[in-house]
Formats: sequence, C-alpha cells, structure tokens
Amino acid sequence: MKKIRKRRSSLGIFWRALCLALLLLVLGAGVLAGWLRWSVPTIDGTITLDGPAAPIEILRGAWGIPHILAETPEDAYFGLGFAHAQDRLFQMEQQRRLAQGRLSEVLGSSTLAFDRFLRTLGLYRAAEESVAALDPETLAALEAYAAGVNAYIASHEGALAPEFALLLADDPEPWRPADSVAWLKVMALHLSGNWREEALRAGLVDLLGAERAASFFPAHPADATVILDAARLPAGDWPQSLLDLLPQSGNGSNNWVIDGRHTASGLPMLANDPHLGFSMPAVWYLAHLDAPGLTVAGATLPGIPMIVVGTNGRIAWGVTNTGPDTQDLFLERPDPDDPARYLTPEGSAPFERHEETIAVRFGEDVSFTVQGTRHGPVISGIREEAEGLGEDEADLVALFWTLLNGDDRTMDAGMALHTAGNWPDFMAAARLYDGPQQNIVFADRRGNIGMVAPALIPARAGGEGLVPSRGWTGEGDWTAFVPFEDLPRLRNPASGTIATANERLVGDDYPWFLGNDWQPGYRGDRIRQLLAARNDHDIASFRAIQNDTVSLFALEMLPVAMAGTPLTDAGRALKARLAGWEGDMAADAIAPTVFEAWYRELTRSIYADETGPLFQDAWWFRTIFVRAVLAGEAGPWCDDINTGDTESCDDLIGQAFDRAAAFLEVGYGPDPEAWRWGKVHAIHLNHRLYGMIPGIARLTGLDLETGGGRFTVAAGGYVYNDDARVFENVHGPVLRAIVALGDPEGARFVILPGQSGNPFSPFWDNMAARWLAADPIPIALDRDGIEAVYRLLLEPAPAP
Repeated sequence: MKKIRKRRSSLGIFWRALCLALLLLVLGAGVLAGWLRWSVPTIDGTITLDGPAAPIEILRGAWGIPHILAETPEDAYFGLGFAHAQDRLFQMEQQRRLAQGRLSEVLGSSTLAFDRFLRTLGLYRAAEESVAALDPETLAALEAYAAGVNAYIASHEGALAPEFALLLADDPEPWRPADSVAWLKVMALHLSGNWREEALRAGLVDLLGAERAASFFPAHPADATVILDAARLPAGDWPQSLLDLLPQSGNGSNNWVIDGRHTASGLPMLANDPHLGFSMPAVWYLAHLDAPGLTVAGATLPGIPMIVVGTNGRIAWGVTNTGPDTQDLFLERPDPDDPARYLTPEGSAPFERHEETIAVRFGEDVSFTVQGTRHGPVISGIREEAEGLGEDEADLVALFWTLLNGDDRTMDAGMALHTAGNWPDFMAAARLYDGPQQNIVFADRRGNIGMVAPALIPARAGGEGLVPSRGWTGEGDWTAFVPFEDLPRLRNPASGTIATANERLVGDDYPWFLGNDWQPGYRGDRIRQLLAARNDHDIASFRAIQNDTVSLFALEMLPVAMAGTPLTDAGRALKARLAGWEGDMAADAIAPTVFEAWYRELTRSIYADETGPLFQDAWWFRTIFVRAVLAGEAGPWCDDINTGDTESCDDLIGQAFDRAAAFLEVGYGPDPEAWRWGKVHAIHLNHRLYGMIPGIARLTGLDLETGGGRFTVAAGGYVYNDDARVFENVHGPVLRAIVALGDPEGARFVILPGQSGNPFSPFWDNMAARWLAADPIPIALDRDGIEAVYRLLLEPAPAP
C-alpha cells in the first residue's frame, strides 16, 4: 500500500507540475498576446504630442483608410507620417535598413549579400545628397512627415509593432527625409533591371557567339502595337555573378484613360493597376490629405509622403513602367602598372575607394572596400561564390545608372502633382522627374486626357547599351540625355483613348533610343479591345476590364498547340483538354494549367540545350523569340544539339504535351481536378516573419484562388524557371484604382490584403475580398462625404 501511495504521490506531483507548467505557459502566452495587442495603435480618442502647429484629425472608416484633416499642408504631412507609423512602422524600418544596407544588424548573416550590394551601390548616400537638391516646399513636407513618424515612436505606449518584440530588436532610430528619398530609389532600382538582361546577353554572346545570341533577343515584330503612333567580349564568370544578385522579375502594369466621348458621365475616366510582388503587409497604403491649398487622395508607399497614383479632384494620374535602358554595365580595366588606378580613354585614373563595415547580428562584423569608377560603383564579385572573375581577373564590372546621381528631383515631381490643376502644371511636375521612367496618364475635369513618359534617358557615344561596353575605350560613354521636349507624350488624341501596358512605346521613326526590353502587347491590345467595345463606360465596365482573364497570347498559340502530335496517351489526353477552350484563364478551369504547362515545356525544349549553364537565368516566357523560332526566322533552335537526330519544331510542339503531362502528374497528382488553374495559381500570402512560425503562419496567412496570367489584363505572374513554385501567383495588381472625374465617389482604390501591418488589427486583411472582386473602395475627397467610424485627434502639446 505504501508503494502504491508513493506511486500515486509521485504521479500526483508530476501531474500537478505539468498542470502548473501548462498554466504558466497559457498565462505567459496570454500576457504575451495581451502585450502584443497593445501594439495595435490608438485610432479613436485624443493624443497630445509635440510637433503639429494645430489640431489634426485622422478619421478612419470601416476599411481603415485615414482621412487626414489639418489646418496647414505641413500638418497634413505630419498626420500622414503618424498614420504610416501607426500601421506600417516595422515595414518602414525594414525598408530603411534595406536601403541603407543594414538588414544584417537585425537579421544576421542571411541578408549579408543584400547589404553588400546596397552599400556598394551607395543608394543611401545618393539619397542624402538628393535631399539637398529638393525644393524648399518638398523638403518642408518631408521634414513634417518625418516629425509625424517620430511623434508616433515617442508617444506610443507598448510594443511599437509585434515584429520588434519577436526579433528582440531595438526601437527604430528617428526618421529622416533621406529615408523617404532612399526608399523611392529602392523602388526605382526594382523597376530598372535592364542591366540584368545586359549581363545575360554578355554571357550568351560568350557562350553562343554574337549572331546566335542576337537571335535570342529578336526585335519586336513590325506589326506590334506601338503606344505612340555588339561586339563579343570575354565574359568569364562575371555575368553569372551579376545574375545571382537580381532574380528575374515580371515588372508590369496597366493604365488607361478615356475622354468624355466614351463615358456615361461625359467626363474623363482613368484606371491603373500597378503590378508588383504580392506581400503581407501590402506594398501600398491608401490615404486622403485635406488642408487649405491641399486636397489629394490615393495610393502612397509607406515611408514616403507622396500620392503615387491618385487624384486631387481637378486632375488624376496613374503610372506604368516604361522599361527604358537607363543602366549600363562597363568593363573596367585596372592599370597594369598600378592596381589602385584604372584605364580611361584619357589615360589612367584612380579608383574612388572607401571602406564599409556591416555589423552582423550573432556574427563578426564584415568589412570590405567599395571601388568606384567614372561610370559608377564596381558591382562584380559581391557574392562570395562569384568573386573570381575567370582567367582575365583584370576586368571589373561597373554599373552606370541615372538614379545614382546626387541631384535627383523625382520627389519634387511627385509632390508637385498633389496641387497640379491642369495639363501645364502636370507637365511642369513631369519635367522634374528623373526616374524610373513611367508612362504617366493624365485626366482633368475640363475633359482633357494625356500621357507623358518622363525620365533621364542617356544618349551614348556608340551602340545602344545592349551589352557591356569597354570602359577604357569610351565607346559606350553617355554623352547627353534625351531633352525633355523630345520625351514621348500625347494629349487629347483623336481616338479619345490612351492605354499603356509596358509594351513598345515609340515607333522606328522616334529619333532617340529608349530601350529594347518592351513587354509583348497582349495586355495593352486586350484593354484597347474592351475600351472600343462601348462608348458609355462607367465604374462597372472599368472593373470588368481590370478583372478580365482572356489571354490573347493563348489565343495566338492555341492553333500551334493543336497542330502538335503527342507521342504518348497521356500527352494526347492532355492536348484534348484544350479542344474548344477560348483562352479564358479562369480560376475554375483546367485548360489554363494545361496550356501553361505545355508552353513552358516547349520553351524548355527549344533552348535548354543551347543555353546550357545559363538556361535557368535565360528561361522565361520569351514569346517574341518563340514566335520567331516557330516561324523559322531565328535559326535552327528546335534541333537538340545533344542528340544525333534532327528534331523539328513540329516534333517539339507535340512532345511538349508528353512532358507537360508527366510534369503535372508528378507535381500535382493524377487527378486533373487538382490541376484547376485557381488552385495551382493561387496567391499564398504570408508575412516574412510570422510565416516562419508554425501555427502563427496559419492564423495570419491568406490563400486566394485567382485566375488570369502573365498576359491577361487581370495579371498574375509566376516564377517561370522554378519547378517547385511554378504557377503560384506571386506578382500582379497589388493596387487597383479607378477615378471618374466629377463623380463625388469617383476616386476608388483597393489594395491587397489591407491597410495594417499588424495581424491584431481589423485592417490586416479586410480588403482581400474587395481586391479579388476588383471592387475598389470609394475615398471621399469632400469632408462632408467622409463616413468616419474612428476619430483620432492629435492635439499639439502646450508650449512650456
């Protein structure tokens, strides 16, 4: 009995201890959750703080969009800084650290390559220099905005954001105007990746020879829609090292504007859906600012007090990326007599050198020397595995880019749009814009529409900058910039319609070289088709266009696919699933998955053999090249160089079905229901930090089945060269905007997933359903039209 009692006593102690531990765990989790909930900002009530000159009202409705009502423009920007910090402070801090090359201070060695790259570029130094070049009004707005951010940091009680607590990170340093300018430059870098194609061209020239490589990058067809009616170098290993720095992206966007002849209201309408990577929290943040002399609403980037896409009630504007060639790579040759110098056409010149030290959390600091030339920073060898440059280690690679200059006034241009009232004001703002080049469409209440594509576009001493130039010869040096008066523009065209979707902007008669990396015209042509179908457009018809999933590319390629002869039963069954399909990339259909898998396998079989070690970096849709190959206009690419047989394009077209069938069965299983396009093309949104924590990832993440594709108006891009993640929708219209001039509720915007970066906030993902339905939310520009659910008053602290 004693033994039994002793056992029971031991078990009792164990269970009591376990229960106590569980209780403490639950209490601890509850305390932690409660503390993290305190990170949700106060959006109702009064906060007294230093900074504003007069009381500022921040009104929010059910969607969490702030209406910032102030008595001066500076106080309005103060309020925007405060609201940005309330909802997105950790995102802003992460973006600032990225621009500064300081992520590793918080995240450790995993981000060291990013930090080295950004430190080498000197993006933040250029931002600090650019602040000094800004107009006094812009600088005052940036300073007021920074003061608003810092007022929130100083006044908020509790955790500033859950991520700071989870990472045990220090509170952020005070915000500065240079931080805002730097993030604008990072976004420009993201939209200006033509140096990557330049590195790829150099690698392919080295691998295949100049003539064969040129056929891989054919000119756009002569009949392609226009928006407005190389020497061989020893490449060695450096092209691959640069390709590793910047993965392929699918930058794109749609915008269009029509005049009153085509609208039910008789006044212009404008639509815009910029395409970027889907993320949680969202890239964009919606806001409305109202003060004497300032009324503007639309989409901002957290960290920047600029309405990038929006309206002030008198005019409206929207943007798409032009894709110009504003970046060049230069091979630089060190002086053989003095490694501290390099060769130029005028002789030897010293490298510009300075030391950088990156603090690495949980590791040793990393110090390195940054070298610069007359063309810009030397970017070869940034990744450790790519530091060797092959046999010819004498040649380094420098990046020349317009936005590394220290007098960039792009911020001035964007801020000037807030108060522009007509076409001359709009063009005066565009004149200040340095880049990245955008197709900016315009409409005003007087009935005018227009478009301009402003930026600094270089003119070269020779060549078009399609492949790297030899820096010591001067052959590709920039000699001037395209005059602003010569930049593409259009005002009140006879058609009453302007649409841009990253396709070719100008024709062969345009006197300046803008670039060669245009997107195919399928999206733009489809938009123009739908606009031409009626002359009574309204909000509903514009929503339908933004949500259109018909692929003109699929319709073009379907006859090619259906002419193929598969060799296997699985391939023939797959081909049969395309019979009768009309190119609609609908989420509930299987045919879109079959088509995309077939086309992807076709591209693999056409050029994987020739491109060899560069295939993964070269593997993309490349529709213009594929069309040229199939038409017999690009040489014998269909013949596999690794076999003794002679393969034809017809062979590859049929066999692509066989390979696609095998790929789909291995990747998604034998049941075709699992191949449904919405299922394989879903958006899987996860916060970068919360998504790594089991349980929390499920609670905070978001999965959305989507239709559309790379070449539909409702765009949805995927990582084409990644077998593991292929078809997953990772890139598309993260913002949708429709502005009907003259309509009190005509300014409509929606973002994915919501306004807040805090999962405890009701505004974390509450816009997802509206975004999926392409149903943008009205933002009232008139104070009387604001439907406020929450009212926050920022009261100036009394003078001491």
